[in-house]
Amino acid sequence: MFGEMSIIEFLIASPTMMVLAICSIITVGFAVERIHYFHSSRSDTRRFMNELGNRMKTGNPRTALDFCSQSNSPVARVMAQGIMHMGRSRDELQQRLDTAIDLETVEMERNLGVLGTMSNIAPLLGLFGTVIGIIRAFAAIARTGSGGGAVVAMGVSEALMTTAAGIVVAVIATISFNFFVRQIRTRTAQLEDAREAYFTIWHQYNKRARQSTGVAATTNVAGTVPSGMPAGEPRNKNQKEPLAPVLS
Repeated sequence: MFGEMSIIEFLIASPTMMVLAICSIITVGFAVERIHYFHSSRSDTRRFMNELGNRMKTGNPRTALDFCSQSNSPVARVMAQGIMHMGRSRDELQQRLDTAIDLETVEMERNLGVLGTMSNIAPLLGLFGTVIGIIRAFAAIARTGSGGGAVVAMGVSEALMTTAAGIVVAVIATISFNFFVRQIRTRTAQLEDAREAYFTIWHQYNKRARQSTGVAATTNVAGTVPSGMPAGEPRNKNQKEPLAPVLS
């Protein structure tokens, strides 16, 4: 490919190709890191929220919190914040959930700036290498005073190779960047949907808690016996026991 030069010698002879090689390593490295993150943190949000609602129906939020701690997904971390602050008002709880979603979005966007930068600068570096290669070719012609192909071969090869390398790096970075942006939008929408589902679970939990408190209070009042009076004895001895209802 490079005549009598190896690829290592070509990289050493062309600083632009060396920079592009480093850019390609950075691009592939960060793309693999993001793929691993999205793969390890994936989850079925709808199934998770259904299971969370079943745990909350037991009346023990601790079991729901333990369920969230067993998952490494963003929705589990957001719901854990909701459960830990479920005693607050709706506005305070929504603000806390919104903050948790924003933090998860920031984590999902980590290192995407590097991929976006590589997709922009790689073609420019390739163009810069092309210019350098053409300059070297004309400089060789000026030194030798001849325009033979052997004289300009190195400069032209450098120009073409840097252009191709810059395009390859830019394509990989652009595809990776757009794919991860799509993943972030999808997951953010799922988190917002899970937030609304959590408010439904939260309202149902509070409703059951109020009903349980009301039933307990009613039972306590109805079953209270004044001190010093035997159970089952009328409070007023002059008051007769009510007649049994007559069934028609």
